Amino acid sequence: MVQCSMTTENDAHNFAACLVAELGERAIRISRVRLVELTAACDPRAAAFWRDVMRASERLLGQSPATP
Repeated sequence: MVQCSMTTENDAHNFAACLVAELGERAIRISRVRLVELTAACDPRAAAFWRDVMRASERLLGQSPATP
């Protein structure tokens, strides 16, 4: 297991790097699912964090962003 520490609570890029290191391409799917769940739960702050995590994961994996 990769050890990751967050320097700030909202460091989406750091979190995405940890997910990508742990899960590879599955990091995008997981972040997308969390984004949808939190959007449905009307939690815009958390949804924004996971949107940033998803986009950072896509960049780290060299994929083009998925269309909403």
